[in-house]
Amino acid sequence: MDIYVIRHGETDWNAQRKLQGQEDIPLNEKGRRLAAVTAEAMKDIPFAAAYSSPLIRAMETARTILGDRDISIVQDVRLMEIGFGIFEGEEMKRDNPRLQGNGFMNFFTAPDQYIAPEGGETFQQVCDRTTQFLKELAAREDLEGKNVLVASHGAAIKGMLSILYPSEIKDFWHGGVHKNCAVSLIRVCGGQMTLIEDGKIYYENE
Repeated sequence: MDIYVIRHGETDWNAQRKLQGQEDIPLNEKGRRLAAVTAEAMKDIPFAAAYSSPLIRAMETARTILGDRDISIVQDVRLMEIGFGIFEGEEMKRDNPRLQGNGFMNFFTAPDQYIAPEGGETFQQVCDRTTQFLKELAAREDLEGKNVLVASHGAAIKGMLSILYPSEIKDFWHGGVHKNCAVSLIRVCGGQMTLIEDGKIYYENE
């Protein structure tokens, strides 16, 4: 089984550096364009199944990649982005007073010292739910030898991939967050998962 994991295209909140989390923000014009370019590059992959976070930005990306393939997209809440609770919608800026003095600014720089805001999730919680999804998918005998599309989000994908390069929470970002519409390829063979590609983009850097 080849599992193609794609991060959604750009949204206005991505461009504005707002904490998106589980807010349901659609793709913007650039995000749709990046998804279309990526879809063209992946047009010859015969997908047998598709899964997505239920958030519209991931669903729209998945639909674009699939194009006219007659495949239903299965929504799975385990693929949703990390929840930021009361901080969703805040600008991710060091001079944002709401984000100061509470451990939140360790999100990218020291994830092992990150303190989730009220109503938010820890990195461990994200790793637990996303890796559970991946393990269940990889064990599907009916999809053995087939291609599967999975559309998700930046932190959620990093959580999912964490079991493919075993590390501690301090190494969560392992190479940085994937760009919008970046694709990672996981190959499942004989019950073993191998990361073949990590965060490949099919468009020129913008």
